[in-house]
Amino acid sequence: MKKKLKIILCVYSFFILGLSPSYCQSTTIGEGNADGVVVTTSSSTNNSAGQNTLSSQGFLPNLNAASRFLSQASYGGSYEAIEQVAQMGIEDWIDQQFSITRPFDVMGKVVEYQTIKNNAINDPMDEGAHRYYFDFAWWQYAMASPDALRQRIALALSEIFVISSFSGFGDNAYAFGSYYDMLLDNAFGNYRTLLEDVTYHPAMAEYLTFMNNPKTNVVEGTFPDENYAREIMQLFSIGLCELNLDGSCKTNNSGNPIETYNNVDIAEFAKIFTGMTYYNPYCTFGCGPMDYEETYLSNIVMVDAEHEPGSKNLLNGFVVPNRNPVNGDADVADALDNLFNHPNVGPFFGKFMIQRLVTSNPSPGYVERVAEAFNGQSQYGSTRGDMKALIKAILLDEEARSCFAADDNTHGMLREPFVRYMQLCKAFDLNTSSGNFRNAMEGVYNYVGQKPFYSPSVFNFFQSDFQPIGDIEAADKVAPEFQITNTQSISGYFNALNDWIVDDEHSDEWGIYGEEWETYSDEQADFDFSDELVFASDPELTPQLLDRLNMILAHGKMTQPNLDAIEEAISHFEIDTRDCDLECLPWCPPPGQEGHDPNCDPNVPMPDCVMYCENDKAYSRQLRVRMAIYLIMSSPEYLINR
Repeated sequence: MKKKLKIILCVYSFFILGLSPSYCQSTTIGEGNADGVVVTTSSSTNNSAGQNTLSSQGFLPNLNAASRFLSQASYGGSYEAIEQVAQMGIEDWIDQQFSITRPFDVMGKVVEYQTIKNNAINDPMDEGAHRYYFDFAWWQYAMASPDALRQRIALALSEIFVISSFSGFGDNAYAFGSYYDMLLDNAFGNYRTLLEDVTYHPAMAEYLTFMNNPKTNVVEGTFPDENYAREIMQLFSIGLCELNLDGSCKTNNSGNPIETYNNVDIAEFAKIFTGMTYYNPYCTFGCGPMDYEETYLSNIVMVDAEHEPGSKNLLNGFVVPNRNPVNGDADVADALDNLFNHPNVGPFFGKFMIQRLVTSNPSPGYVERVAEAFNGQSQYGSTRGDMKALIKAILLDEEARSCFAADDNTHGMLREPFVRYMQLCKAFDLNTSSGNFRNAMEGVYNYVGQKPFYSPSVFNFFQSDFQPIGDIEAADKVAPEFQITNTQSISGYFNALNDWIVDDEHSDEWGIYGEEWETYSDEQADFDFSDELVFASDPELTPQLLDRLNMILAHGKMTQPNLDAIEEAISHFEIDTRDCDLECLPWCPPPGQEGHDPNCDPNVPMPDCVMYCENDKAYSRQLRVRMAIYLIMSSPEYLINR
């Protein structure tokens, strides 16, 4: 990924016969390995410290480093996108991404698909927008919008602030469309606003069962639902144990972790989230989501008469006052402030985001630096909860950027299966003639068990502290993505690669209202392998092809033995070199013979034959490219992103 400087340090001993070398030791400096080393530049105009000579920054940007960065900050990029980052520089690219205005709302596309359906099949009762309308809209946004960083952050947020199709609103595209727009809107905002918007979103209230949450009624034996009160602490903000700034658990005198909350705290927070219901001017308390889909387009509202009155004792001695009259929204604001200002949030949320973007096992120092950025105590900003500061602290940290870390076998992460799929589509410019896309992603989910908002539980597809048995557990490390890695998902991924790459079956381009193929043929997507095909027809160019694919997909991390094995494998896919013009010359029966056609010219190739022949030749070249991609994306160096 970058050059290193190797210094031979020789220690000499004094012998009677003179100085002789006793032993020599090779020491590599650079790649961030600079302990105890000082370099001074020899520039005649600026004699200064040469720290960049030792750190990764002195060798950035370059294509492999830019590719690696995009695999963390986005779904990965095409060759052109990687070049752009290498030319701009990483921080400038981040700033550019921060400045991009969202081009459209996902919810707007859902309504557009619903309108097409209603107009086409005369649905005056408007049966609603099916779940896959959201999938189409999500896919359109992912493929057509330039805000790659915002999308990657939103996906990570969807894996902590989880809602799922496995719920009461599982087929309601309004719920998912409005919720995903909310995550996109908050990706570059402030965590405090994000926490409030999640709390007031009807999809979350429905999913974690605090919609129409009743206040205490001892006579009737009803008490507030505790589900959201528990999860907002355990999963969304502070976690289970008191944390040091570096993410490690604080312990008591017995060496046991100090718990952040107990059952009494859960019961007190549950009182906060009472009296909240759907917004709809035609509904009274108790309106349900199937009555009006549009209720998912507005925040839930507080009905003070149904809110638990009285004071509430929250964390760290904070007391919500006994408000008279009852003011439920003020109680909620106090509770969210109590959580937002808890010292755990920076290291807890920061570590989660590091794990989603960069590495499963960040060092304590890395977590601490990111937590400081969240707390408003870094070079990136002075506002607590600033998502932009948090993102920069994660992506620009030396532990994320250093090639030294990339060579550490405890660094990095198993790529999420869905992210691999997205990288494939981005790397090779999946495109349509109209610029419009549709993909229900059903095949992706069936093969690898992942797609947006299809988590089996509130704990996401995998948990951040998951330890697979074996070497990882023995080393006391974690590998979250391995929780969904098993014989079924492994074989499913390889079968999926064959479908996506070799068979060109990469998208579930369903009809909006049935079999209306002719109305959306311009939304059928294709990969663009034209740049790679330049290297496919000549076996002498195979190393260049593999170098290009290695850089785009694996950031230059493929080992030479594996590249050699792939080169050997794809060499067996012979390139079709037929002369189609010669092969497609017609046989013209002579005059007087049955079948004679006076317009037949034996010297003019048949157009249909030439077209099919040329397509066969092109496919033979494409097969070599496609198999190279398949094999690289099956390799350990690709699957573990370091």
